[in-house]
Amino acid sequence: MKAEDTRLKSWIKLLSTPEIGNARAVKLIKLIGEPIEFLEQDRSLLDQADFLTSVSINYLKNESDEDNWQKISDIIQKYDIKYTSILDENFPERLKSIYDPPPLIFYRGKLDNDLLLNSISIVGTRNPSNYGKLITRKLASQLAEIGFTIVSGMAFGIDTLAHYGALDVGGKTISVLGTGVDYIYPAQNRELAAKIIQNGALISEYIPGSKPEKWNFPARNRLISGVAIGTIVIEGSKRSGALLTAKFALDQNRDVFALPGDINRIQAEGPNQLIKQGAKIITSVRDILEEYNLSLDKKNVPPVKLSSEEKHVYEIIKQNKPFIEFDSLLIKSNLHIGKLSTILLSLELNNIIQKLPGNKIGVL
Repeated sequence: MKAEDTRLKSWIKLLSTPEIGNARAVKLIKLIGEPIEFLEQDRSLLDQADFLTSVSINYLKNESDEDNWQKISDIIQKYDIKYTSILDENFPERLKSIYDPPPLIFYRGKLDNDLLLNSISIVGTRNPSNYGKLITRKLASQLAEIGFTIVSGMAFGIDTLAHYGALDVGGKTISVLGTGVDYIYPAQNRELAAKIIQNGALISEYIPGSKPEKWNFPARNRLISGVAIGTIVIEGSKRSGALLTAKFALDQNRDVFALPGDINRIQAEGPNQLIKQGAKIITSVRDILEEYNLSLDKKNVPPVKLSSEEKHVYEIIKQNKPFIEFDSLLIKSNLHIGKLSTILLSLELNNIIQKLPGNKIGVL
């Protein structure tokens, strides 16, 4: 067996040890060193670990191989899975300082300083409103164009849209999974996962082959917030996973941003509550740029890419300077009222148009 395989095998045995958990595992390796040292070279070193239970000690001292090692090894080779430990230089620096840091991270793709340096998380409900969908994709695209890496969890809804928003502009994105990095959940996002691997990374603290368990997902939220400089909450109820991620972010001394929403919508309950508690309000990408002292000069703001319908509406507004009334624009554009409202919201968020008193719209 290759030395690197022996090292990984020792890590797998440590992670599979009953009654150990992350905290004790990290304490153990900081006390003694690499698992290979006390599992392959000198098991008597384990006698120093008086904080481990007898069950853990007996398991670690047993020289039999981890039952699933060969299966795990095959999965790692099949999916080209890499790993980094909390003892390694390329382990995400921000994760080392969070409460309950993972001893080991598995990943597919490329995990380096360039990817992790300006990472920001975008999270929210699995059932977003049209407003939430629009803002998520636009915001993720704009941030990715500036150079941020978009972090999310690849769940349906806001997570998926955030990843696609980054990919739309060739940006970088990271997905933190609640399964092994070989197991794509939900399965409908396999194509998305493949694109993420090419433009960033899938990461997980769970051993390859691990299937989705309901308790994994709340736990992985601490990594979504922990790996980033800040977390943006788009939509979610007061009890949603997005709010749990925001709580982790606050506990980790990270920035929390929230998109204000309609007080009559359950999806807006979470962000509105966060705002009342002191989260920073987002109305455009400029709010984030200002927070991190980035230039707001137009030449440094990402170029706005408009759809054909957005261009059509924008041209009508320009031709009717200094403003056009909404009803007139509705007739001239020949669009449904809901569609027109969505397009106007997009143009406004991109700082291209402005709404004026008397239900009028003008260009900036």
